[in-house]
Amino acid sequence: MPASLFSQITHHRPFVYQMSDMKFIITMLIVGTALAVAGVFENAQPRVYRVVLDPGHGGIGSTDIESFGDRFDLLSKRYLSPFAEGASHKGLWEHVLVHEIAVKAKALLDYCAPGGDFSKFRHILSRYTDEEPKQIFIETTLSRSDSKNREEILKRKDPNAEYRLYDFPGENGTILPARISRINAKKPHLVVCLHMTRDYSSTYRGLNPVIVAPHSILYNGLLYLQGGIPNKDFFYKSPYTDWFQESNSKNSFHWFLNDVASYFTGYPLDKQGKLDLQSFKGYRYNMVHWAYRDPPGWEEKARSHPPDSQYANDITRFVPDGKFWKREKSIFENYRREGGEEGFGGDNMYATSEIIRYILLSLHLRGEGHPHQKLTRPYISTWSVPLLVNAVTAFIELGSLANQRHRYLFTQKQDEIAEGIAVGVYSLLSGITVKKNAYPYTPKGKRIELERYRSTGGSSYFDEVAE
Repeated sequence: MPASLFSQITHHRPFVYQMSDMKFIITMLIVGTALAVAGVFENAQPRVYRVVLDPGHGGIGSTDIESFGDRFDLLSKRYLSPFAEGASHKGLWEHVLVHEIAVKAKALLDYCAPGGDFSKFRHILSRYTDEEPKQIFIETTLSRSDSKNREEILKRKDPNAEYRLYDFPGENGTILPARISRINAKKPHLVVCLHMTRDYSSTYRGLNPVIVAPHSILYNGLLYLQGGIPNKDFFYKSPYTDWFQESNSKNSFHWFLNDVASYFTGYPLDKQGKLDLQSFKGYRYNMVHWAYRDPPGWEEKARSHPPDSQYANDITRFVPDGKFWKREKSIFENYRREGGEEGFGGDNMYATSEIIRYILLSLHLRGEGHPHQKLTRPYISTWSVPLLVNAVTAFIELGSLANQRHRYLFTQKQDEIAEGIAVGVYSLLSGITVKKNAYPYTPKGKRIELERYRSTGGSSYFDEVAE
């Protein structure tokens, strides 16, 4: 308001002039507010969600751990495990097929990107819902590039540099960010990991979720190993009894305790149930660039494995101390890994199961049905990617290369699988009302409540992952 007008109004002028000026002011406020609101709506943008598609493996497997290995240990300055290049069977490679599917899924999700043609994605969604879909922005990236050309990869100075999960030394000794660190740098809301197995059993003959157990049951496992819990009821009365078994020579409880020991101390168990001090697996949370690494110089303390610390190599003297273990006990990790829409496994289990249901529905809509196309029980362990990211993580075993039906889907129905993944991602972020039908694997269509991942300071758990 001009100062002269304000001066005229606030001084005792005749009443008629005061009312006239007031009407003018009110009119200008109404017009200004309307213009401002119009500008807000004109410039308003849908929310942007960050998604990483993570096709598993890639790179070159080799017995030469020194050159090709993974899980670089800052204590010993060496790789602790061979590089896992993924499953293969009858000339088909897991790392090639999952990358092909991921590329196709990204192409569809790019219709939802800022500047993308959402009308094309709306047309895809019309197969799944009768309602008008809400536009959201989804920025989608891939965690790695193609790894099909092995001859070209072998010519690189470090063939596995792009494909490793854990950080590794470059030519000058500087520790470089590997796949998990690069994923965290993008601060994603959702990560979708795509994998395939080589073999299968009747128990897992379908599409499987892969989940990390919640900290609560892992901590009870630690107490059991320390003698603080006398029986196994905490495990066998939980939803997490179908623990991943590396072999059938031991039962699921043995493999659970083995993973508990590695998860907390970095050491697996030997045949006597003691820490195997010759088979160090590393402090994984210190093998990636993110906000939960121990402070600089932690290596010096860790080398002596002091008792009553997070570096103790005596299970009875191990104490979970530091930022990572505080993170593991947080409400946000509970949201990701416990309870949830599926009854257990948290948002990770729901996101994985929901995308699988969309994949199955996509195939069903094309008349593709088979007894081996189903949502089956999850693999449960302490898997690296879903453990070491803050994003809701859908980790999917798409099936088995040894299964004839699955090979057909992997090679002939990639577009349908990719569409199911893309629609599933959209649904998890926005929610849709799925068309009613009698199909047993109809998705729920419920969006993930990402809002509850906001911390008390107003920041997002997804943003806090990066240093």
